[in-house]
Amino acid sequence: MAAGSRVEKIQEVLRNLRSVSPDIIGSAMVSTDGFIIASLLPHEIDEELVSGMAAALLGVGERIAHELMGGAMEQTYVRGKNGYVILNAVGQEALLIVLTTPDAKLGLVFLDIRRRVTELSKIV
Repeated sequence: MAAGSRVEKIQEVLRNLRSVSPDIIGSAMVSTDGFIIASLLPHEIDEELVSGMAAALLGVGERIAHELMGGAMEQTYVRGKNGYVILNAVGQEALLIVLTTPDAKLGLVFLDIRRRVTELSKIV
């Protein structure tokens, strides 16, 4: 599969994720070392900042999961005044980052994320 078609397929999954939930305001797929693979983020959000922060959060999340829970990190999130940032592992090499509104229905968002992670795992 050509790299362009792979990125296009990832972009389509990100578009679908955003279209199924009005609570999701943006998403991106980044490599575990912090490089953007594909994104559908609001224009005022810096992609490079998101990818770098995701890599940092991944490091902390993995350490906490391993040291305190004895397993691998699957998902972590940060709740802020203006919404949530949800980080989900996609295989060993990539992360799905989802930004939501502050009043997001997290159960539904997590369900939608799980479905998209399954799709993305097949692409990456």
